[in-house]
Amino acid sequence: MKRSNLPLLLSTVALVGLAVSNQSASADTCSNLASSLSLTNVTITAAQTIPAGNYTAANGQTFNNLPTFCRVAATATPTSQSNINFEVWMPPAETWNGIFRGEGSGGSAGAITFPLMANAIARNYATMSNDNGHTGSNWSFSLQPEQVNDFGYRAQHVTTLAAKAVLRAFYRKPASFSYFYGCSQGGHHGLMEAQRYPDDYNGIVAGAYGGLDWTGIMFGELWTGVHSTTGGHDLPQTQLDLLTNAVLKQCGRQDGGVASDAFLAEPRDCHFNPQTLQCKAGQDPSTCLTADQVQAVQAIYDGASNPRTHQQIWPGFLRGSETFWREVLVGNPNAPGGSSASFFKDGVFNGQPNFSYLNINFDSDVTLTNNKPAGSGLTWQQALDANNPNLSEFRRHGGKLLMYHGLADPFVTPLASLDYYTAVIGATGGPQPVKRTQNFARLFLAPGVTHCGGGPGANVFNGPDNLGGPEDAGHDVFLALRQWVENGIAPTRIIGTKYVNDTPADGVAFTRPMCPYPQLARYRGTGDTTDASNFICVTDNNDSNGPIIGDFGTRDTLLGYADLLLFP
Repeated sequence: MKRSNLPLLLSTVALVGLAVSNQSASADTCSNLASSLSLTNVTITAAQTIPAGNYTAANGQTFNNLPTFCRVAATATPTSQSNINFEVWMPPAETWNGIFRGEGSGGSAGAITFPLMANAIARNYATMSNDNGHTGSNWSFSLQPEQVNDFGYRAQHVTTLAAKAVLRAFYRKPASFSYFYGCSQGGHHGLMEAQRYPDDYNGIVAGAYGGLDWTGIMFGELWTGVHSTTGGHDLPQTQLDLLTNAVLKQCGRQDGGVASDAFLAEPRDCHFNPQTLQCKAGQDPSTCLTADQVQAVQAIYDGASNPRTHQQIWPGFLRGSETFWREVLVGNPNAPGGSSASFFKDGVFNGQPNFSYLNINFDSDVTLTNNKPAGSGLTWQQALDANNPNLSEFRRHGGKLLMYHGLADPFVTPLASLDYYTAVIGATGGPQPVKRTQNFARLFLAPGVTHCGGGPGANVFNGPDNLGGPEDAGHDVFLALRQWVENGIAPTRIIGTKYVNDTPADGVAFTRPMCPYPQLARYRGTGDTTDASNFICVTDNNDSNGPIIGDFGTRDTLLGYADLLLFP
């Protein structure tokens, strides 16, 4: 089983060690921070008090009705190739709630996540976000090998240390608690923090943790693009809708699903065969799938695999997510979707003449990509993949990890999250390993929810991205994490809300609980099916995740872990 390089903890900390100079009596005023605060390998470029009202951030986004706050902009250069821009926003001492929140990002984004920072400052958190060490989403940044490390794991860590030093200088005391919130790439960086830097945060929310196996998901995106854009394999939206409707007709009431659900409660239990929709002679082509389209759908269900060894590279998508495939991954002319297009063209194969995605080899080019040199003597696989299931240091530190993933995610398959969490259970070990793992790490699966939100399920629950939902520990993943860390009350269910037309002003369509895996929500059999109180969390039968990602170990090893998911 592949492990992240834990010795990096010491080498990286040495690179970014922080030294705070003697503070003058006025150092806690915002404008003085630029001159009074000295941080190793960090240059403060701005320190200013932002008055209450509307604020336009450096990227041109305007945020309305913010309270006054201190804005510090800075650049971290842990190596000569590094250029990590970040900002720290801090409410006045008299309104600060004593909590620091680091913010995640998405995709390959080289941009500060100002909307999450605005959400934090409006709720009296001190907050920080960085640009991952590059600008934009083009992977030409990887021509500077150390910037691969910055993107993969280092940028969040060094800016977290710097932000904590800024807070200490401004408030004359550290934060009472430090949290990280992120979804997609942000979820990936949350796992990097738990695995490599277990002391950085007391609690981490890692949603739809895209790129947990970054090199794996890039080949997963490529696989989907290649299998759905060549020849007659394109999948128009009409055919994708046909698929989901057929899936729901066959499996909609399984595992606690109810008749009104437009989604599956437990997609792994659905074994819908796309061949049942294959066109018959004379059939209207808008009502069926051609043989090539059936082949494309099956390939997407199966996920990327090595054609020689048949080892799983990245899992496929779950039944019930088909109607959303086209938006993010299917039908992009001559290119895969997501981050993989630039990852391969401008990163892995930069400068290759006559480059074509169709020529990438799912055997030899996987090895080439994994072993491509990053900075500091690491490979791309070592710098980018957050696969280490050994979270013992994070657990000993008292850290809490709350993970969530939408079961209809068409961008990052939830099967990867399930594989990783199963591996964490195995690495935690001991008597009753599931319960031991749930003492510090819990995974919540959200039926009918797409990537980081959206979809036909109860899709409003996720912290700073909680668009109009109740802000309490029972309905909000970030507040559930805070209650777990600060009061020792672990979340046993988190209520998601589905609004009519996904608009809070139009009223609530239904609520539904998310349960800590391996439990799922099941209808009691009586009462209003739109009310979460009529659903209970029960331990489901031990459903198979299918073939295991090679980076998480052998199938036999993880099947042994999976057997532990049924409580003894």
